[in-house]
Amino acid sequence: MEICRDHLARALAQIDPGYTLVSVRPLSRRAQLLVVSARDQATEPLALLSHSPADRLGNPDIARDEFRLLTTLRQGELAVAQPLYLALDHAPPYFIVSWLPGSPRHSADDRLAFCRRLAALLSEIHAFSLASCDLSYLSQQADRLTEYLGATKPAGEPIHDAMRQSAHSIKPNATVLLHGDFWLGNLLWQGDKLSGVIDWEDAMLGDPLADLGKSRLEMLWALGEAAMADYTKAYLALNPQLNASALPFWDLWGAARLAHYASFASDPGRVAAMRRRYKSFVRAAIDALAVGQE
Repeated sequence: MEICRDHLARALAQIDPGYTLVSVRPLSRRAQLLVVSARDQATEPLALLSHSPADRLGNPDIARDEFRLLTTLRQGELAVAQPLYLALDHAPPYFIVSWLPGSPRHSADDRLAFCRRLAALLSEIHAFSLASCDLSYLSQQADRLTEYLGATKPAGEPIHDAMRQSAHSIKPNATVLLHGDFWLGNLLWQGDKLSGVIDWEDAMLGDPLADLGKSRLEMLWALGEAAMADYTKAYLALNPQLNASALPFWDLWGAARLAHYASFASDPGRVAAMRRRYKSFVRAAIDALAVGQE
């Protein structure tokens, strides 16, 4: 998304009258790096975030909602960027946040320790107090699930069929804040220290196992089956109050949301490996649900 420099200059002036825009550089499909200078001529980075047309179609208020959520999470001392300015007068809307240093980690020398750290981080997100703030503007994961299960699908679509057949027996856990896209690419690190969790545009309220199931598949792709098992065990140990019997159901929900995995990697070999792991993940979840229905 291109934003005229005059509009950016006005936005930056609202953050700090001494800011001057030095440069703009794309970082990802929704993020741009803004380099600004202050009165002392020292430069500093900021991040500009926007949303795709598809995201805005699904939620016309997505920029406002994500900015509002980040404000709340920051006040709750979660490791997120500081929201600085929301531009609702621009088409499309965007917002500016503080710069989070660091980069994603896609491997670990100590796999078990890393998996435990990730499980603790997801648990921290799920433990965020809903009683202390108003997050009613976030979408309800249950509504999205109902829409998916009620949709007309071709006969013989394994994930949809298995979920519809077992949905009546699923006992939901207490509603928590879900990140919605918890995976290694959305976690920034400086060495062994987490600097921040990014990309909250898919956040919603729902069953914590929905986040766990989707992130389990991401872990399988990134670090393999043993790491996925370590991560799952660590998360469930930290959350003994959960009824984990429905995890295969939420595994399938995660797989349904990640069915476009082939777009994640341009390398054919990488796509083929992801396909094999995806199929084994789905098959294991369907088989586990079938056992549970006996």
